[in-house]
Amino acid sequence: MKRSNNWLEGPAGVALAMLAFALVAGGCQQGEVTEPPVALTTQAQDNPLVGFAEACGLDIRCEAGGIAEGKASISGVASVDAFFGSVINFQTKATAVSGAINAELDAIRADFGIAADADFSAELRAQIQANVEGELEVIAEPARCSADVGATLQAQARCDADFDPGSAMVECKGSCEVEASAEVACEGSAELSCTFVPPSGMCEGSCSGTCEVMAEAGIECEGVCKGECDGELEVDTGSASGGGRCNGMCRGSCETQVAAGATCMGSCQGECTISEPQGGCEGAIRAECKAEANAMVMCDGKCEGEFEPPEASVECEASVKAEARMNVECTPPRLAVNYRLKAGVSGDAELEAQARFRAAIENLKVRLPRLLASIKRAEAVGEAGVQLVADAEVAVKGGVDAAISGQTNARIWVGLTCALGELDEVGGAIESGAGKITASLDASTGIVDAFLGA
Repeated sequence: MKRSNNWLEGPAGVALAMLAFALVAGGCQQGEVTEPPVALTTQAQDNPLVGFAEACGLDIRCEAGGIAEGKASISGVASVDAFFGSVINFQTKATAVSGAINAELDAIRADFGIAADADFSAELRAQIQANVEGELEVIAEPARCSADVGATLQAQARCDADFDPGSAMVECKGSCEVEASAEVACEGSAELSCTFVPPSGMCEGSCSGTCEVMAEAGIECEGVCKGECDGELEVDTGSASGGGRCNGMCRGSCETQVAAGATCMGSCQGECTISEPQGGCEGAIRAECKAEANAMVMCDGKCEGEFEPPEASVECEASVKAEARMNVECTPPRLAVNYRLKAGVSGDAELEAQARFRAAIENLKVRLPRLLASIKRAEAVGEAGVQLVADAEVAVKGGVDAAISGQTNARIWVGLTCALGELDEVGGAIESGAGKITASLDASTGIVDAFLGA
């Protein structure tokens, strides 16, 4: 792609001057580059060396394409092309996370029968008033997001040929996922935690899921009472196992939804997380080393929290940090929904509306967690875009300056010249992807707030 008509002004003219010596001295071979004659830096479009360079297969006009065409290999220099690769990757990730958010938003609106141009909060309130006795309560734990350390180290290796990803680790401020085994251990003051799905339901740690407590003598039950209720038993269709909320003492079992981890003095139906177990993490679905307070833990797995990659060159730092943010993976959080359908509803239309509302709530238990995870990931990708724009000049010009020193390869000179011209395309490319993310995040705010509160 031809970027402009004045393609031989400035740095490009200098490049052609360098080519003059390379081509005259060695034909289509690399040749040696020395100081360029000034005459070749202006009005070079009419110079016969242009045709000679093109005959040698050199893209002196930079027509092979660049960011707009999804091409990162522009300069032939690893650090420069790695940066352009991150810009292209940002566009791909921005489109993906924006699409994931939009898909969940459309699905949630469709489930509740709320048009795209309607006020979602107002329409939802009307449905709650028509179908629910009292309030509808939605509790969600934060989405868990972690950076893939391995992917980040590979990105650094693509940028810096001297970097060995196999022997590197990062400093993780938070928790690092490690191999779940009986021998697993954490270094220094980091605390080991293992997450199991308890087959017997017994949990001596923190339970995320449903906690069921048996109480023959009777207990106050803030969840669903499945047994005898000494008081008013309210039908609670939010429970898949039946039963209802007891305004009094419950004799039998009390089932409580636990969105975020909490101590369970009964049977845990979900995930049980134990700190520093004596038998290690054998059989666990997840094992983590958690750093204390503001300390760091060395990590080569997945880091949840802030982390510092190994020190990189100035030219590589931008792409490495951007790739770290773009490779973040977010797990949909657990969600608890508490509500009670109105009793005494009659008439086919009212019963059908209530059935649709209940089905929409069941779908919400899957869709809203996925939406929250996509939002967190979109925020991380958006931060990567901001950083790429801020670091573009340092990354590209720094890489060009480092590569051009002592360079005698005419083909590399052409590539570096095209790379400098491509620098102007970075801002527009990032702005396009960032615009998609911003639009999706703005659209999600009303729906998320309608369920979880502003």
